[in-house]
Amino acid sequence: MDKQSPKILFLGSNVTIYNMPVKAVSLLDEGSLPAYGYNPGDDIDLLAGRISIENGRLEQCLTWLASYLADSELTPRLHTLTYGPEKQVYQIFRKRKGLARQNTEHGWFMVKQILPAEGRGSTAAPFVISDNDPRTISNNNGMLLIDDSGVPPQVCDDVVKLNPGLWCIAMGISVAHWQQWADKLGENFTLFCRLADLETTRMEMDASVSWETIVAMCLRALRTEEVGLWDEHGGRFRCHIIVEMFPHGLLYVGPDSTFFRYRKGCLPEKSSARHKGSVPCYDTLVTSMLAMNTMRRGGFGFSRNFFFDFSKRVLLNWQVLYEHGYYFNDGLEFPRLDFSPTYPNGLPCSFIDNVPDPTFIELPTLSPNFDATLALVASQMWNSEKKKALRTFFSPGQKKKSGSGNHGCAEIIVSVLHYLKEEVNRGKGFDPLPVFQIGHLRSTDPAEIDPVITLHNVMDSYVSRKNVLRPLCIGVFGPPGSGKSFAVKQVANVISRKFEGDPFNFFEFNLTQFAEPDEINSAIDPIRASVAQGKIPIAFWDEFDCRYDQHEFGYLRYFLPAMQDGVTYVHGIPYHIGRAIFVFAGGVKSSYEGMEELLCHDDPREAQMVQTLKIPDFMSRLRVVLDIDGIEIDDALLRDAVSPAELEELRRILLKRAFIIAHQMQTHWKSAARKTSGLLLRLLLAKYKFGARSIEAVIEASRAADRLVYGLPELIAPSAARIHAQWRVELERKIDRVRKVKGLRAVW
Repeated sequence: MDKQSPKILFLGSNVTIYNMPVKAVSLLDEGSLPAYGYNPGDDIDLLAGRISIENGRLEQCLTWLASYLADSELTPRLHTLTYGPEKQVYQIFRKRKGLARQNTEHGWFMVKQILPAEGRGSTAAPFVISDNDPRTISNNNGMLLIDDSGVPPQVCDDVVKLNPGLWCIAMGISVAHWQQWADKLGENFTLFCRLADLETTRMEMDASVSWETIVAMCLRALRTEEVGLWDEHGGRFRCHIIVEMFPHGLLYVGPDSTFFRYRKGCLPEKSSARHKGSVPCYDTLVTSMLAMNTMRRGGFGFSRNFFFDFSKRVLLNWQVLYEHGYYFNDGLEFPRLDFSPTYPNGLPCSFIDNVPDPTFIELPTLSPNFDATLALVASQMWNSEKKKALRTFFSPGQKKKSGSGNHGCAEIIVSVLHYLKEEVNRGKGFDPLPVFQIGHLRSTDPAEIDPVITLHNVMDSYVSRKNVLRPLCIGVFGPPGSGKSFAVKQVANVISRKFEGDPFNFFEFNLTQFAEPDEINSAIDPIRASVAQGKIPIAFWDEFDCRYDQHEFGYLRYFLPAMQDGVTYVHGIPYHIGRAIFVFAGGVKSSYEGMEELLCHDDPREAQMVQTLKIPDFMSRLRVVLDIDGIEIDDALLRDAVSPAELEELRRILLKRAFIIAHQMQTHWKSAARKTSGLLLRLLLAKYKFGARSIEAVIEASRAADRLVYGLPELIAPSAARIHAQWRVELERKIDRVRKVKGLRAVW
């Protein structure tokens, strides 16, 4: 075989894709159109141009590859074969408005796909090697196999005999039925699969909102017998597998390693919204990129450096595709996009791994310990064990690293102090961290991100629904000052961006200030008035679990009519509340788990009292529960001898404090050019009496003088600081000595 001119076979299902561009027009505006039963004021869909035709994903691969080869020295010999009866697929595209693009002819996205009536096949697609030209089917260096039937042709033995040393990149509409190819070709076989292929077959894929859970579920699904690519005896995968998570994630699983990359600040998108549309050629873009690299290298080489570079280029290309869509020139055409920036030096592997990248994850080899963590992360339970597993899943080696050295907690404190200092002084300190942000709420903790995103999804769905029966009821728990209302407000602020004006009105009520239950109905009156004005009120019922009538949770039963039926009673007359969001913030119980414990009383009298107070009825009407962890640092975490797990806990709390401090300084100290390390260290380590509320109070009350540098002299005096904080001065001095030894201490 000629290495300078590799011979590549493209083998795929016989599919014809019809791409139809449509536009919505008004019969009144287009007065000359025939009505065909429509009313004159109706909007109807018209073809916006000619219908373009593609020979399936096989042609898409060839088109992508041709665009790459145009700027390459490679001159491969490409041959194409199809198999099976013709299947026709119809794709309807609309132009997405409101996006700024360099080329206005782009911007067309698929909004609907019509598939063949027969659906997926249950038997292998017919393909007879002897019926084809032996010169085409033999002596190939590589092959791209694109199956759209559901079961690929099982002719691997014959193909391998005719093509010694063959490498193969395969893609189908199912992850199953590839075992024969994986067994025969081994590490010369790469299966590219879509996340939707795993989800639609229900192979161990459950609800998930974070990268940790979705990656864990993919690994669990790929190891099932139904897929058949996991060698149980050898404890490894039989071949290479790439799972797309368009447009923000890419997973590689192989015989010896597992890598994952996601786009910074982005979370999984389960499907494209109907109004947004999708770009159906994103998957063939990746297989063509991989084919290009494999031709250049003469085979697969899934090393860490290779996938670090490859995955970065894929996500960059996907971003361009995701933003620009298809091209239109009298009809839909394949995207005409410039991908040259993803080859900075004109060659692949241009992105060198020379700086830490928090978005690139190298998972450990599968082992009993890792399997136990994976099972917890992929599970559908939610408890302290699940949270612990989530926090370590993407950083299994960090524990050991965190505990290195002889300074114990000092190294953790110094590292977080560095992040905070760079952030408040230069605005880039948190860049090396895997930060997720929603509004002004920032976190690196997946156990905190998961419920916040769930809250966002539920609230977004509720406010977008045409009709609602009752208020959306949310429970928020956490220590005083943990940021319960802040989290909900940030979620609401993000959702409000979808609307022309802010759709929300905020109301806050503290039930400890209520004298009797009738005041609840009085408080609901302005909420109903807000609904009447076209707003969506968000009512915070703080300390809903306070005492009334000599019982904790005494007010709960008076909320039930509003929560269940969406009505409030005034003098016995029911009034409909309308679309509203009720947020119940706990004061007695700092977690929802504490509420659940109330349902498990062994004492019959206590159990009966729980029923009398209607606690189970109240809990059953909550739709989302959010637990917010506090920011208190236990003195035990600051000892010289601490366990790796304790160091990770300290790091998590310090980072949460750092995010709060940075936000409050941006809010109250905008004019300050620089903040000294001493000032930041004091704020980072202090004992706060009222959580995040105390951090805000200390920063707000300190002198906001128009100075170049803010240091300890600008901090609030001890006589006032004692209301909210107690400084850990001795620990500050200890950390300062460590910084001096490390050469990190500067003038400011």
